[in-house]
Amino acid sequence: MSYRAQSIVVLAVLCLFAAGCSKTSGRKVDVAKGEYYSEEELLAMTNSEREAYCKALDAERNRVQGELALAQEDLVNTRKQIDATRNKITPVEKEILKAESDIRTLSGQIAALDRLPREYTVKDGDCLSVIADRDDIYAAASKWPRIYRANLDKIEDPVWIYPNMVLMIPRELPTEHRVAPFETLEMIAGYWEVYGDPAQWTRLYEANKDKVSDPTNLEPNILLTIPR
Repeated sequence: MSYRAQSIVVLAVLCLFAAGCSKTSGRKVDVAKGEYYSEEELLAMTNSEREAYCKALDAERNRVQGELALAQEDLVNTRKQIDATRNKITPVEKEILKAESDIRTLSGQIAALDRLPREYTVKDGDCLSVIADRDDIYAAASKWPRIYRANLDKIEDPVWIYPNMVLMIPRELPTEHRVAPFETLEMIAGYWEVYGDPAQWTRLYEANKDKVSDPTNLEPNILLTIPR
């Protein structure tokens, strides 16, 4: 119970037990506005004045108690809404934390990729498979053909490369491919940097129907689009 409600109850009790028969000084109070008679004024009231004042106090107490009940109900409902919102927020917070962790991981991988060389100067004893097997290149000897395909303007025979040749080392997955002699759509789809699966040749064909009239016979130098 609030301090104001307690005061109203105390004053009401005083009204019931106070005595006296003289009239008040004529001061009117509005208990709804928090205005009350003093103890001296109560003692000076007539019985009818005191009864009317006590009724006003009782009505104000009931009104305040009603407001308190509504406020308590609102508080309960608000707490329920807060709990419901918190239950919705918790999964979202977990998703955000996971997304932030994924972003940090990807950012680290991107930074590491950016540090990798995009060119390589051939040294004595090098061959394409040895270069591809280097940790800072592809870390896989079997991926040497990509170096070869990226440097057709410099390498006539993949068996023969020479010291001081500067080879381009492609890093991103290609979105285009220039057809070399004797290549087929199945062959191109099978390249690890394309799809790594010869059966995916139909994706290449569907994306390049305007350039490929016969999917079994590619013309050299056609620039194919590689859909991702």
